[in-house]
Amino acid sequence: MASGATRVRARAGIRAGIVMGAVGLSLGTAAGAGRLRLHKPQHGFQMRMTPFTVPAGGDREGCEYAVAPNRKAMDVSEFEVHATPGTHHFVVWAYLGRERNPADFWPGIAYVPGCTGLGPQNGASNANLFGMLPARERFHFPPGVAVRLEPHAIVYPNLHFHNYSNAPVLGQAVFNFIPAPEGSVRHHAQAFTVGSFEIDIPPMGTARLTGEWHTPNDLNLVQISTHEHRRGTTVTVHHVDASGADLGELVVSTKWEHPTVQWYQDALRLPAGDGIRFTCEWSNPDDIPVHFGVTSEDEMCFVTGYFYPDDDTATLSGPGCVPQGSGLLCFVPRIAD
Repeated sequence: MASGATRVRARAGIRAGIVMGAVGLSLGTAAGAGRLRLHKPQHGFQMRMTPFTVPAGGDREGCEYAVAPNRKAMDVSEFEVHATPGTHHFVVWAYLGRERNPADFWPGIAYVPGCTGLGPQNGASNANLFGMLPARERFHFPPGVAVRLEPHAIVYPNLHFHNYSNAPVLGQAVFNFIPAPEGSVRHHAQAFTVGSFEIDIPPMGTARLTGEWHTPNDLNLVQISTHEHRRGTTVTVHHVDASGADLGELVVSTKWEHPTVQWYQDALRLPAGDGIRFTCEWSNPDDIPVHFGVTSEDEMCFVTGYFYPDDDTATLSGPGCVPQGSGLLCFVPRIAD
């Protein structure tokens, strides 16, 4: 990690990081990988994840503890990442607990899906700052909207890679936090993820799942997208009212690796009671059943995006939602098509 994060990580276990980095570098060089580069922003800062090796045919989801170098709170209006080509997803989680002692966290790379269970667990939660991103991505929030990054925020960069090749691959990620012009931000965005566990895809067959989620609070959507794994063929998302009546299509994705992303320069209002209805479809070419899971060989059905509440300080929840300090993570049962 760059700048002040290096000193913090060193106190937490520099020896493990050096050994891991050296091993990863030698294997990555053998696999033809070089150090990824990304132009540093004129304003803001850049961070880099410690490289880790994904063996031939392996699936690894690496998580790292780091401290952002910002001395003051920052409203991040633009984010950019360059990760190893073929990356399944890249996420930056924010730790929302009170502990600040590096000894309470872990050194080096930990291989844990979604970074769950890492770090202090006494009631602390994590927030998805920037997530479900492909290997190359750059986006900008609409004017007046940004994600809040607290001073010297503790963050968990999270890179997931499935190596389908017969040689080791070096998992890398370098990423930029770019601030909004001072005094320009009126609303702070929070991430949302809504989906279903109830995935059942037969061997050599197809399947579809429809779910519906309604918000108990007024929400303002600024971005919406979807997330499936390699068997995914289509996700459609519609806006529905409190009765379930269709108010129009929001987004359609037909490529699981590069889902459609819909931005709203003027936020889309979801009044309390309104919701989203989503349908995921899959085609399974393998002779095994497939269900929900965290590896890239399992499947997922999610609608993702960003919103802001009317009250910038509000912590929202809703049906099927997991308690979080920021944002929404909600699971709903499948409904009949």
